[in-house]
Amino acid sequence: AWGLGEGVVAAVGLAAFLGHLFPVFFRFRGGKGVATAAGVLLALQPWLGLLVIGTWIAVALTTRYSSLAAIVAAVAAPLLYGLLDGTLWDARGPLGFTVAAMTLLLLWRHAGNIQRLLAGQESRIGQRKGAASPPGPRH
Repeated sequence: AWGLGEGVVAAVGLAAFLGHLFPVFFRFRGGKGVATAAGVLLALQPWLGLLVIGTWIAVALTTRYSSLAAIVAAVAAPLLYGLLDGTLWDARGPLGFTVAAMTLLLLWRHAGNIQRLLAGQESRIGQRKGAASPPGPRH
């Protein structure tokens, strides 16, 4: 409607994501990258955004780990993009590049969460900070 090409729209979405992932007002730390990535995906391709948010919700409800839900949703985003696009996945276009860049940056920013998940020290949704769940099945 505004005469902007796909590349401009993808660049604006990536810029918004980067601005929230590395917020200047918080000394470039502690951003809201996952939520902003979901918003960018909703704007770029609404069905993709809804599927990624649905993935986050499904993982969060079943595991009660917000960080795991974010990681799984981030990894699912380029796969779902490829399925919706009709290709296995093609990052050559600006939208594919934006989805791939957001995925890689989210994984990088969640490296500490990944380590805590593997060590069984990550907090669950509704649990106080620092109080990790004991390993093993819940009863």
